[in-house]
Amino acid sequence: MRGVAIFLVVLLGLLLALDRFGVAYAEDRVAAQLQEELALSSTPEVDITGFPALTQAIAGRYDDVRLRLDSADVAGLSDLDVVVELHGLRITLAELFSEEVEAIPVERIDGAVSVPYATVAEQIGDGVTVARGDGGVTVTDTFEVLGQDVPVSGTGEVTVVGPQQLAVTVVALYLAGVDIPEFLIEQLQEQLSFTYELPPLPFGLTITDARATADGFDVTAEATDAVIDPDAIPTD
Repeated sequence: MRGVAIFLVVLLGLLLALDRFGVAYAEDRVAAQLQEELALSSTPEVDITGFPALTQAIAGRYDDVRLRLDSADVAGLSDLDVVVELHGLRITLAELFSEEVEAIPVERIDGAVSVPYATVAEQIGDGVTVARGDGGVTVTDTFEVLGQDVPVSGTGEVTVVGPQQLAVTVVALYLAGVDIPEFLIEQLQEQLSFTYELPPLPFGLTITDARATADGFDVTAEATDAVIDPDAIPTD
């Protein structure tokens, strides 16, 4: 009986090692394919969860594949931190061992992108700064007020207004000791408010939520019944 027990322990150890080897190989292959097809500036970190992974590989369906890119260039934007979870990713063993994968179907994709404030400010206009402020987003620009150039800051609230758009609506204004009429305050608030449009996101992701953090906007997005197809993914 002792010999049988030892044999089972050794067998389980071999199966575990084989499973981990299979996971590592699949992660490397998926990472390489995604970097090539998305024209990414760096190789994504890929984590295939679930055990045993060999069962998923044989079935050609992975329950949860997590991708991470730090300070990457994605969809025409620079210096982004991106986290993507692919649920129900389907790729066969033959495709894993081949040199090319034409398309990868995915049942659901959840994504999170951190967009630096500097990236947003570049699209708004010269001289504009965007930063985290008390109670929301602080937007600062210089306007001519009563005949003089005055730095004007406003605190805004961020909302999602479209599949690829978020908006900051300024609701409070700060002027350095300048007393101006109410109607002018409303005009300046409107001028400081803006809509920011992200380029088409990979995987057909659409924005579902956005919030202001210390360094930028944390944007969450999702897609269902997606296909990772190199011919349909914007890379410019």
